[in-house]
Amino acid sequence: MSKKLAITADDFGLAEDINRAIVECYRKGVITNISLLAVGEAYHDAVRRAKENGITKLGAHLAITDFFKPVSSQEFVPSLVGRNGLFTSGYQTFLCRYLAGFVNNNDIYSEFKNQIAKIKNDGFSISHLNTHQHVHMVPGILKIVTALAEEEKVEYVRFPREKLGILTRLKEPSASIRNLMLLSMCLLSEGLLKKAHVKYNDYFAGHAYALRTKKKYIYDMLSETGDGLMELNCHIGYFTENVRKRFPYYKNCEKEMELLCDEAFLNEIKSRNIKLVSY
Repeated sequence: MSKKLAITADDFGLAEDINRAIVECYRKGVITNISLLAVGEAYHDAVRRAKENGITKLGAHLAITDFFKPVSSQEFVPSLVGRNGLFTSGYQTFLCRYLAGFVNNNDIYSEFKNQIAKIKNDGFSISHLNTHQHVHMVPGILKIVTALAEEEKVEYVRFPREKLGILTRLKEPSASIRNLMLLSMCLLSEGLLKKAHVKYNDYFAGHAYALRTKKKYIYDMLSETGDGLMELNCHIGYFTENVRKRFPYYKNCEKEMELLCDEAFLNEIKSRNIKLVSY
């Protein structure tokens, strides 16, 4: 066994200036996996950039939250959308509706299936599946995602179980609370993932500090993990006026990109005998 690190950029297709940054970092060899958002407003720009750079394999960043317009016609996924025809606001609202029984699993299956089909129809093979805001860690939704992985012959599904050190939990209470919520869902779902015929990462980093990743945090996570595969989830981009207006929470995306593209970071990975890999 050895330590392996997969660095995955999510939200490919969210905005053109995010797409541009992801492709640039991928070409530099910093990003090893890209997750394509089929419902993103800059989806077609992402497809064009990927093809221009010879990228033939992408992950599917499946989404059913956050005010995106579904790939499916509204009448076929009525429990996923509001009167405006868009997904519900965020994972908190979605989870409340899901746990209260207002969301139909068949609608989730249909929408995820159509998002995967959209990506494949545009000429890409699917390397991995994950979800926007990690909603697939809800046990009922994980069953759908793993079933689709088997149907579509997708090898990897993300397992976002992130273990924070004691000092981090004490210094960053807000990050700790977010981490605890996701960790609870991961513990509930781990058994289902083990029974499924898919592969998944042994370690994960990038949720507690999403969009504000720090060098020390990454190094600490790498130090605390053993042999196996770690996935580092990142959100990079150029924080242009368009991105600022549409996605203000991306305000630290350039800092995150700068950190990952720093030669010192890549040298640190090499010095630890960690192999960069893709799915």
